Amino acid sequence: MTFSTITTSRSYLTQQLGDLSSLLSEKTTQLATGKVGTTYGEIGDSRLLDIQLTQKVSLIESYQETITISNLHLETLSMSLERLESLRQDSKSALDSNDFILQDDGQTQTQTRAELLLTEALNILNTEIAGYYIFGGTDAITDPVAALDAIMKGEGGLDGLETYLSEYQQANLGASDNGRLTISPLTTNYAGLVPTDSTFTIAEDGAHDFGFDISSVTSTLTNATLTGPLGADPDSFDVQFTGQPNLGDSITVELSLPPTHTETVTIELTAASTSEVEGTFAIGADLEETAQNLLSALTDEIENQAQTTLRAVSDEWASDEFFATFSGEEPLRVDGPPFDTATAQISGASTTVEWYTGRNTATADARGDKNAVIDSNLNVSYGVRANETPLKELVQSLATFVAADFSGGTQTDEEYYNELSANLRSILQPVGVDQSGIVDIATDIAITHRTVSLTSERHVQMKSTYEGTIAEIEGIDQNQVAAEILQLQNNIEVSYRASSIVFNLSLSDYL
Repeated sequence: MTFSTITTSRSYLTQQLGDLSSLLSEKTTQLATGKVGTTYGEIGDSRLLDIQLTQKVSLIESYQETITISNLHLETLSMSLERLESLRQDSKSALDSNDFILQDDGQTQTQTRAELLLTEALNILNTEIAGYYIFGGTDAITDPVAALDAIMKGEGGLDGLETYLSEYQQANLGASDNGRLTISPLTTNYAGLVPTDSTFTIAEDGAHDFGFDISSVTSTLTNATLTGPLGADPDSFDVQFTGQPNLGDSITVELSLPPTHTETVTIELTAASTSEVEGTFAIGADLEETAQNLLSALTDEIENQAQTTLRAVSDEWASDEFFATFSGEEPLRVDGPPFDTATAQISGASTTVEWYTGRNTATADARGDKNAVIDSNLNVSYGVRANETPLKELVQSLATFVAADFSGGTQTDEEYYNELSANLRSILQPVGVDQSGIVDIATDIAITHRTVSLTSERHVQMKSTYEGTIAEIEGIDQNQVAAEILQLQNNIEVSYRASSIVFNLSLSDYL
């Protein structure tokens, strides 16, 4: 053996010890981390699959973050809508037509209950989750629904619901509180001192939607001539007596109600010996007195219907306009003053307090206001606006009832109370409708929530599958690596002994 051979052997042994040490360090790191290596290059041929699966896991995690937030919103919406539906049902009981009991403050007991329900409804509609107002579409950065006092009385120089009710009542009842009808005094012709005919006229005061319209008049009155109505706008009718009617003869007047004038109230008066019985007029001593009795009876009935039925309809119309803001719609108010002779409506957008200030762009479906991407090609929508019809009607019915004035405590006030409460109850529960609009919204939300939940479950399963495959690619057999480490340690120990022998050899020893 030459000297160069010894040198080569020493270098070889040193290299071998270095390689074994590096391999031991690598295996120790694998055992500590549980992975083959720290780079994709160390994985081998499966590195492309590993990269793809890692990306999919990362994408699922981003979807899951969105799902977590969406679930919070959807669960809160579901609970809120459930409570609002309960409030709607409670409101039907609060608007009790048979519970007209005035308190010392001028409100009825039912109005006090309605105000409590309204306050809770407004609070629910202002529900906020981490800066997101669930009933405000997507634009709301503050409460989307105004405070109760602002809705009722207005604020900042803008008018509220009470002003709307007052203006519409004036416009519908008119200066004479009789539904904008002009009732002429009796005109009588005589032959000497004996009346030969007596005539009166009832006419609409103009061509407009306010107040009563004369729909039809029919009569079985003997010795009386009925002229009109002609179906014109404005319309009128005349009643002319040329003699006395018979007992039991009658006249029927139908008056249509604003704003559409499709619903009517009927006034029927029957000739009787006295007018003590409701719905009758007395046959007088002569035709003039009889005509005057009929005119007075009609006047009283028209005024009563105006102060009760028409006033209730007027309140409903006013509140419809005040709360009608969905999809950018503007409320309309009476074009006045004066209001008792008004013939048109004008925009109230710049003069009326905004009861709803959330997202209000034009749309046919408010669900599209809030979107969440929860999977590739899967986008769920769950926006809700507080001024959607079902929610608006709940607020409108309660607010109108609370704002109404029954404080006079008269029989007329009670009849007005009965009419208004019945009308508002029909808004909360229309005839022939089994399921409320609030339930329809809740159903939309429930379906979306179900979709999100099922997608979340699928993500969990897929993520688990991907992570299992990644673990197989990147992972190690810890028992095998531990055995390899022991073997390496033994090999290194042997190599050290061999190296020490070689390194301690001198030239003289070799020779």
